[in-house]
Amino acid sequence: MAEKTAAGLVAWCKENVGMPYWYRRQGQKPTSAWLEKEARDRPDIWKPTRLTKARSEAGKYARCFDCVGLIKGYLWDVQPGGAWKYIAAQDKTADGMRAISNPQPVKTLPEIPGVLVFCSGHVGVYIGGGRVIECYGFKNVANRPLSAQKWTHWGKCPYIRYPAEKPAVPTLADLRVKPGDRVRIKDGTTNYWPGGPKMPTAAWFWKNPVFTVEKISADGKNPEIKGGEPCVLLGDGNNTWCAIKNLTIESKG
Repeated sequence: MAEKTAAGLVAWCKENVGMPYWYRRQGQKPTSAWLEKEARDRPDIWKPTRLTKARSEAGKYARCFDCVGLIKGYLWDVQPGGAWKYIAAQDKTADGMRAISNPQPVKTLPEIPGVLVFCSGHVGVYIGGGRVIECYGFKNVANRPLSAQKWTHWGKCPYIRYPAEKPAVPTLADLRVKPGDRVRIKDGTTNYWPGGPKMPTAAWFWKNPVFTVEKISADGKNPEIKGGEPCVLLGDGNNTWCAIKNLTIESKG
């Protein structure tokens, strides 16, 4: 099975805009035979108005979905003719999908097309630019504004590969350290920064490894990044950049 990517999920969702909502479907062709059996087995779901609408759709569309079925259809390569690659571990409800996607408050939603958005009992796919594709309310697959639904959380589906995110450069306010502060090197530190110079092992050095922060960066606005970590230049004869994560503030300058 081909690797499943965020871009692929977005393309799949866009391809299926307009397809009808059918409960417990993941992209199969909507057929009368399947619908009538489901209606007999689940009269609690297939209320008369829903059934009437679905009967008018049977045989007229290439695919049908419910909300989480839109995502599972992509994961399982569901074909209208019935071929698919069912994966039991991925067979989640909308709430089950939220539970495994490390849900975060929707107010922190990143601009990453392909992340999932959730509200109670429902899931959609964020496609970027403030838009979500969702299959909802026994209606159809629709491309709607994020604000059209009361989304509460977002998350990354663990079965989808997302593009690597570039970490934001921390600001001085984020780091709460500035030139002139006195900082102590944490016990057990082995390198000044990841992959950088080794820390001294001499006992005299570790008796009082406290230094003044000489510089944050050339312009003083953002930290120097070395080995992927924000660093500050230690003064008092040390004259070496050190990862901020390896330091504690002894006193403010």
